[in-house]
Amino acid sequence: MYAYEPILSGIERRVRALYARQVMDESRPEQGAFISEILGCPAATHGAHAHDLACACYVFMAEGASLKGDEELFDRICRGISFQRRWQRPSGLIDGVVSNYESPNAAAFTVQLLAPVVEVARTKAETGDERAARIAQALGEYVQTAAQAIIGRGFHTPNHRWVICSALAQAMTLFPDLPALGYIESILAETVDINEDGQFYERSTGIYNSASDRSLRFMADHLKRPELLDPVRKNLDMMVRLFHSDWTVVTDMSGRQDRGQRIVPVKIADLFFDMAQRDGNGVWATVADRLVDSAPGDLDFVWLIHPFMANPAYRHETLNREIPPDGFSTVFLASRLWRVKRGPLSATAMGGNSTSFAVRYGEVNLRAVKIFETYYNTSKFETDTFEAFENGVRMVHRGDTKRQRNCDLPLGRPVPFDDFYAVQAERKHWALSPFDILLDIREVQRGFDLHLKTEGALDRIAFQIECCFEGPGEWETDGQVIQVNNGQTAILKSGYGIFHRRECGIRIGPGGIAHRMWQMRGSEPEPDSFRVLVTVETPIDCVFEIRYGTWSTATAGVIEPP
Repeated sequence: MYAYEPILSGIERRVRALYARQVMDESRPEQGAFISEILGCPAATHGAHAHDLACACYVFMAEGASLKGDEELFDRICRGISFQRRWQRPSGLIDGVVSNYESPNAAAFTVQLLAPVVEVARTKAETGDERAARIAQALGEYVQTAAQAIIGRGFHTPNHRWVICSALAQAMTLFPDLPALGYIESILAETVDINEDGQFYERSTGIYNSASDRSLRFMADHLKRPELLDPVRKNLDMMVRLFHSDWTVVTDMSGRQDRGQRIVPVKIADLFFDMAQRDGNGVWATVADRLVDSAPGDLDFVWLIHPFMANPAYRHETLNREIPPDGFSTVFLASRLWRVKRGPLSATAMGGNSTSFAVRYGEVNLRAVKIFETYYNTSKFETDTFEAFENGVRMVHRGDTKRQRNCDLPLGRPVPFDDFYAVQAERKHWALSPFDILLDIREVQRGFDLHLKTEGALDRIAFQIECCFEGPGEWETDGQVIQVNNGQTAILKSGYGIFHRRECGIRIGPGGIAHRMWQMRGSEPEPDSFRVLVTVETPIDCVFEIRYGTWSTATAGVIEPP
């Protein structure tokens, strides 16, 4: 559950473990640094030293913490702040280390992280806490100089815009003379990149939704613009319908590094919790509880504890929890998504993505249904149009929107050595006619029917329907049972096959074997899946079935879920 005491206990354990990673040798230039376990080197970023420093500061000042006011911890904090200041470039910026050096984006993430620490320290100092005052003064110098350096130096990605605005707004609250408002306004003029469904442009449910939402929340508070909380509400509402039954989230549509990853997005739990308190939303409060309870391993405690440090009244919150929606079928047209959730069943259709469909039932994860063909450069089915109909969606891959493979015609003059590709734009071409691929996905009893149809172009074009199951498991057909794991591939020649694990199973079919291309040209490697191929050729007008249910050893099939 999202509650103060267990989160405080967790962050204390983390801080005690930090001692072994802090450089205490005063002869070393990185003295005071908490060495990153991942990077293995001193780094002042929000994912390394700055994060650990914030954890240490919160524990030192947190009510009820066993390390509250601890003298050794205070010494380590002072050394850590000194390192953070020394590791700034002359400009005031810091290095991202992994790729972005002297980076305004890296600096903004740290200001966003450390400015709330300065706020808490200033509040403590007002009660006469001299050591909190020293933290506020020293760490405030970093926040002020880093924020000044961020102004006018740009960004890389969509969410960086809001992190930068957030950091500057937070710093302006601490240092009102900071001349940042004009720069903030110039960025906000671009408008928030969220669609009517509540999806940000980067579509990163596992990582960057939280960065955008958190930034907008800080901006709403520090700029006194409560309307900036509206995009946060829209995004959280959409997120509620993107969770699987184990509280991992749909990531297949992401445009960032979380795509396809199995992630419990605990990084966004503080947003669900804080916004639940603001709006009295029991569903969001339940989501925050479940994310904390379901996250594997150590949690990102620095953001989890922040709401309690910023709003001490939250420590005694009594908001009634409400059950999140479960039995639903929701189409997000602007995002080209269709979500179906029914207990342990979680299914997603996606437009504009090589993963057209995905189905998870309990322990069994059909993580991707993909369609590939070999018709020159149009080999990957990716949706151009996405429409809803009763109990389903239609996705259309239009051939005339894809770059057809052209055969180059001769120029009738000499082409110098090295210039073959340089003159390509000058050539006329001969090209094949395009064709369209239609995919209708309809929900039926205990499953889905996928109606695949081609229109136009040539016959005998090789296709494959690829089902990517997350192994290990058992694959069973009428003629065989085999234990399978990720990295293996099977062709379902005919009939039906069932992938099952423990009491859950998903049946697919009918099969087909028009060819035996195990890794069709233009298809994508799937080392983290057990692949089942159904190979067909044009013209195509077929229905591919996906059924889910309880695996029965008595019938060797899937039966109605209990």
